[in-house]
Amino acid sequence: MTLRRIVWLFGLAQVVAVCGWATEEAKPAAELPRKFIRMTMNPERPRVPQSLDTSIVRFVPTDEKLANAGVTVDLIGVIHIGDKGYFRKLDNSFKKYDALLYEMVAEKDKAGGAPSRWKDRPEPLSKSVGNEVGESSIIEDKAFEAGMTVIGGMQLGAKDMLGLSFQLDWIDYDAPNMVHADMSPEEFAQKMKDRGESFITMFMQLFMEALAQQRTNKQRGANDLALLFAFFSSNRELALKRVMAQQFATTDIFNNLGGEKGTTIITERNLIALEVLREQLAKGKKRIGIFYGAGHLSDFSRRLVNDFGMKFQDEKWIEAWDLRVNPKRSSRR
Repeated sequence: MTLRRIVWLFGLAQVVAVCGWATEEAKPAAELPRKFIRMTMNPERPRVPQSLDTSIVRFVPTDEKLANAGVTVDLIGVIHIGDKGYFRKLDNSFKKYDALLYEMVAEKDKAGGAPSRWKDRPEPLSKSVGNEVGESSIIEDKAFEAGMTVIGGMQLGAKDMLGLSFQLDWIDYDAPNMVHADMSPEEFAQKMKDRGESFITMFMQLFMEALAQQRTNKQRGANDLALLFAFFSSNRELALKRVMAQQFATTDIFNNLGGEKGTTIITERNLIALEVLREQLAKGKKRIGIFYGAGHLSDFSRRLVNDFGMKFQDEKWIEAWDLRVNPKRSSRR
């Protein structure tokens, strides 16, 4: 896996209706899901891709009283670019939650309104991040803004190249049950500074993880030759989607960015989201969803078990990318 493709994956990673869940006993912690993105193959032609899917994983309290009261927490993994119908189905399912906690590194509205997206922020990140003033602080701020801009640009560029839609354009973040559960850009920049991190160091960490997986033969994703052939395919859009879908479905390098040490982009943001979860539970909310990138779900799952006294119950899958030769629906806006 090349560094360029690692960086692209990083950008994308920062890339099922609720009804109909089966009632069954919760699985032990040892059986927690390991994969939250999968590629489904055509049942009649097993080597032909059919779709790229993401999962919704349900947890219930081990406390019998809370369980009987109907408390559930669903981890809703997402790929930030996908078919328009994918986001519409997710958005429709969100209505069933008492509280839907969502990820977005965004300016917080002090009046209690929806946060301002990074691209819509009223002014650049303050030059006083870290309470320092001077040339070094200015350089760090510019580097952070550049990193955020590059990630956003990669997501939008990939959306157009793959004929997909962008999550922020099709999810109703103004719905009354939507709850912001993420950092502001200032908090994100400060936490990265405290940890001695930068976007470059995280890119390199992903690159080294990919090399390690290749050495142990764990990573069986599409190779550079397949990507090259896809660019020259008569149906380039579909060919590229299939190559990238295979990459998403076979890599687990993002899981290693979580854990106790972890990184700002996974661990620290997850901790913020889980504090918001505690607040919503304390308010008596019962049906709660956490809507975050699929790369966050492994760390979330462990923490729900270890820190919240919950247990895994079930998972459902929802189609994010249609990989069929004749798409059943248009994925363009």
